[in-house]
Amino acid sequence: MHRRDFLYGMLTATAALAVTRTAIAQPTPAGAMPTPVYLNMATKGGLFLENTARDAHEKTRNPRVKAFSRAEVIEQVNLANKIDGYTGRAAPLAGGPPGPGGVVGGLVAAPLAVAGGVAGATVGAVGGALGAPPPGSMTTDEQKAQILSQLSGLQPGPQYDAAFVNASLQGHREALALHGSYAQSGEDPGLRRIARGALPLINLHISQLSRMQATMGPTQG
Repeated sequence: MHRRDFLYGMLTATAALAVTRTAIAQPTPAGAMPTPVYLNMATKGGLFLENTARDAHEKTRNPRVKAFSRAEVIEQVNLANKIDGYTGRAAPLAGGPPGPGGVVGGLVAAPLAVAGGVAGATVGAVGGALGAPPPGSMTTDEQKAQILSQLSGLQPGPQYDAAFVNASLQGHREALALHGSYAQSGEDPGLRRIARGALPLINLHISQLSRMQATMGPTQG
């Protein structure tokens, strides 16, 4: 099952997700993060970061944003494939990373507006949704949908680039908190290793985005 099909199932199912085969076979440590919670949040957060990066790669004229967005799509696809391969939800995608050139289109055949029903999201003032919540808090599904919808509606230029960097930085901070938490106290040992392995690249991207934000300003280009 593809991870987007999996996400749809999570959003429509009334029962909690089953834990992975490894977690079932082992006792759950006290205070451990439940695997279904981690998979749910990791899938939604990864799709948000991937889809905002796809939009940025298509629209931006800023070489730094262009290069970063390409790397971000690859990061999210690779991480999703590791999780899917481990849990048995989907086989890894055929072929290696894309070469320079037809980058994003050849990675994953997926529509841009997929996470949280973005196409139907209510769009408010740009500054409202794109003013990211403070670090440590988590954006809701509705907020993610609104941010992606607003980014999709912005024209290319400095305002768009700054808005993308702000949104991606918040998303990476949330990803760091989520994967870091599961790496420390997740139910499934194999998923803990995957979560731990994701942290260096997340931290690198936070550093890159922070430097870009410093040159753009938090709310304007």
